Amino acid sequence: MKASELKALLNSLPDDCDPDVVMGEVWLPEQLVNVQLDDKLLFLEFDNAPEEGEGEEEGRGFVEHEVELIREQVMHILQDDCATRAKAEALLALMLVAHERTSSEFIEMLGSMEEEN
Repeated sequence: MKASELKALLNSLPDDCDPDVVMGEVWLPEQLVNVQLDDKLLFLEFDNAPEEGEGEEEGRGFVEHEVELIREQVMHILQDDCATRAKAEALLALMLVAHERTSSEFIEMLGSMEEEN
């Protein structure tokens, strides 16, 4: 795709529409984090997560927008109108699930929870 085609597509978006630029799977999008023009090529850098099983055995870790999703879930728990004990239990459950599942399974679960809210 030429930059002119991308510009035309972006210019056709409604003024109140400001979507994130991503690539990858719908359930695990990788966000655009940097752009670099090199002569006649426009390089787009995404917050790519290593594949499961690549690198350390513990898992692939989290990329920037996934950390933000986790942060939002933690804030949701902390701001909930319930007892401190219930908040502690919810945070503990979140940590246990994160520990027991792969990184991508955990993020997929958080994404589906966010869609329900």
